[in-house]
Amino acid sequence: MKKVIFGIVLFFVMMMLTPLSSGEAASEQQTNIIVKYAAEYDKKQIIQQSDSVIKEYNQLPLLEINISEERLQALKKDKHIEFYEENLSFSIQHQFKVANLSTAELERWNLKAMDVQQGWNAGFTGEGVKIAIIDSGVANHSDLTIAGGVAFVGDSYEDDHGHGTHVAGIITGKHNGTGVAGIAPNAEVYALKAIGKDGKGDVSDVLKAIDWAIENKVDIINLSFGDLEYAKSLHEGVKKAADNGIMIVAASGNEGNDNGTGNTINYPARHDEVISVASINRQFKRSSFSGTGDTNDFAAPGEEIYSTYLNGQYATYNGTSMATPHITGLLALLMEQYPYATPAELREGLRYIAEDLGDVGYDTLYGYGLPKIQLPNSQVINEILNSDVSVKSKFSKIETMPNTIEKLALKNEWNKSQQTIITQIDQILADFAKNPNEQKNNQLNELLTEVVSTDLKFRKQKEIDAVIAALIEPAVNAVNVFSKNKTIYNYKKADAELKKLPSLKAKQELEIALNEGLQLFAKNAIDSIAQYEKQPTKKNYDYAHFSINSLPDSSIKSDLMEKMNKQVQTAVKQATAKISLYEKKQTLKNYNNAKEFIQAIFDDKQRTLLEKKIQKTVNNNMAKAKVRVANYEKKKTETNRNLAIKLVRELPNSKEKEQLLKRLK
Repeated sequence: MKKVIFGIVLFFVMMMLTPLSSGEAASEQQTNIIVKYAAEYDKKQIIQQSDSVIKEYNQLPLLEINISEERLQALKKDKHIEFYEENLSFSIQHQFKVANLSTAELERWNLKAMDVQQGWNAGFTGEGVKIAIIDSGVANHSDLTIAGGVAFVGDSYEDDHGHGTHVAGIITGKHNGTGVAGIAPNAEVYALKAIGKDGKGDVSDVLKAIDWAIENKVDIINLSFGDLEYAKSLHEGVKKAADNGIMIVAASGNEGNDNGTGNTINYPARHDEVISVASINRQFKRSSFSGTGDTNDFAAPGEEIYSTYLNGQYATYNGTSMATPHITGLLALLMEQYPYATPAELREGLRYIAEDLGDVGYDTLYGYGLPKIQLPNSQVINEILNSDVSVKSKFSKIETMPNTIEKLALKNEWNKSQQTIITQIDQILADFAKNPNEQKNNQLNELLTEVVSTDLKFRKQKEIDAVIAALIEPAVNAVNVFSKNKTIYNYKKADAELKKLPSLKAKQELEIALNEGLQLFAKNAIDSIAQYEKQPTKKNYDYAHFSINSLPDSSIKSDLMEKMNKQVQTAVKQATAKISLYEKKQTLKNYNNAKEFIQAIFDDKQRTLLEKKIQKTVNNNMAKAKVRVANYEKKKTETNRNLAIKLVRELPNSKEKEQLLKRLK
């Protein structure tokens, strides 16, 4: 195992111990540090204030910079930096000897100890699993096939130390009848070189490798190194990798003592996000050097481990560095066997298949023990999967069953069925984003109810919400514009954008907001109608009519128009009744009364119709009066004059009426 010795001298300690002649001298001193920032704006500020930027990470919110103390403190004071630390260095220690064993490749004690042959016989070889070995690189070797690599130290990921090549052979050595047999020979292994020929490296280079692993979506990171010194920036990298679904396996370290006492587990293995691996020997006993503590997770073979080495050779190494790739390889087999299992479930799965070592149950020497390949009982799985119970009952049964490999297998099948639903959701969501309609929205909601996992349901709901947010953004913007500047054009724009959307809760909320804005916009019209109802004058009518017509076409406008029309119809009804009375009893009084009600109608069309109606009666009476006057002129009797004058006097006042009265004098 490569023992990591972090040598750190903090900048502020240097400042305390080194006398400065002036403030200017302090500002000129620079230090190489790794800083964490919270937001892109903070990152820009740090870059601008740095003397030089050594490394920007694509996936990690970290920067490696050179900066003066004065600028550093200013950035820290303005809260652009969450934390900073010097770039810690480390070196590896190893115990090895070049060896040439005659034992057949599949007969090695370490492979037998983990029953990996059982997995191979079932067809599992790590196919499709991507593994990043962050180490000293991997050398060209006839017993190794490497998918690729990147050098973060030197110009090539070719191993010039030997440690990384030895780790690689344990994981992915070819099954070719000679040399070594890797636990996961068909896994995609990537050599990420972060340790140089001299066995030295630093946190920055390890972070670069982790950053690459996240960006390239590897499944497992193997870290066969560590130290007792805590590096906060390295922990940040580990956490980010875990957040991206990457499983991290690390050596618990070679800092242990013969008595197995104390907490001697190295970082980063000590972190909760990491699977920490201790070392055992052929007798399944803890190696005397193996780290101990309550963050040990599992034990694996770590002594007399024969594997690939430099120059096409093989070597025997001891150390938790060698135990670590055994768990990495085993995880690769489980990932292939259970492709739908989550990282948390796979980690639990290792516990299900771990043979207890040492004290009963978990202990600080061996963790949960030595994981061994086990194949699940297909009959147990089929009975539960094919049981005639509800989806939730089936899920509950799986969750509460004993912690066995069958449980992991069932969770994998369950996740597979859930993934089918998720795939359907993704497909419909993609269609919905291009062509949103109510049917697709209903389908998404229905499928979402079938997702049992709370976390998964939450994530999918967030994705759906994000698509809906993008769809409604134009409507949101248009409604906001109308709220600030209430014009007919802005209302029509907002209304048009809303009409493009299917029936959604968000749409309903926007419609409420738009309607509230319209209510404010319509206040003048509402008030003018109330005033008209109080005082039905021509002026109030005209103002109310104008105010309503100034509104955009909407339910509010329709309601107000209906209210006004109702008021008009009431007046029309009253005037019509008066006209009917005049038609029955054609007196001047009834005429004037009807005319007064007609004049109270300010709708030109309605008033014209009623005026025509009453005028028809007036015209008939005028014609009758003219006949009576003519009769009187022909035969001037008192009777004819009285009949004529009676009829004429009941006519509406007009020039014709005056002329008729003159003719009757």
